[in-house]
Order: sequence, then structure tokens, then C-alpha cells
Amino acid sequence: MSRRDLSDFEIGYEYVRKRYSVLAKRSRQDLWELGIAYLQTKGADAELSRGMAFYFLELALKPALPRLHQSIRK
Repeated sequence: MSRRDLSDFEIGYEYVRKRYSVLAKRSRQDLWELGIAYLQTKGADAELSRGMAFYFLELALKPALPRLHQSIRK
């Protein structure tokens, strides 16, 4: 898929995933705060920023997902 076919959200998500994966080693709190900060972007770059935010929030929640799945199944 070419970059032209991607939405701004997808471009932002992929950009952070490829270039900033080293940040995955940061604390969940740091990742969460970074994601929230990117969500607050307004204007023309808001959708791109939301994609970036989603990646950071996903990283922050990833360690807790198995526990969440277990609690939902109960």
C-alpha cells in the first residue's frame, strides 16, 4: 500500500511505530502522558497527531491487556 492510500491517522501511527519504537521501554505513565499530549493537538495536524497518540496509548496499555481480558471473562 502506498503512503498516498493511508489516512493522516494511519500515517501518524506508522511514523511513530517505525521511528520511535525505542520509547516502548519508557514507563507506562510516560507513554500515557505522551499519548494524551498528542490527543490535544488541534487544527490541520490533529488527525495525524491522533494516530501518533493512539500508538503511544496502545503501548501504555499493552502490559495490562492480559489482565483486562481475564477480568472481562469472569
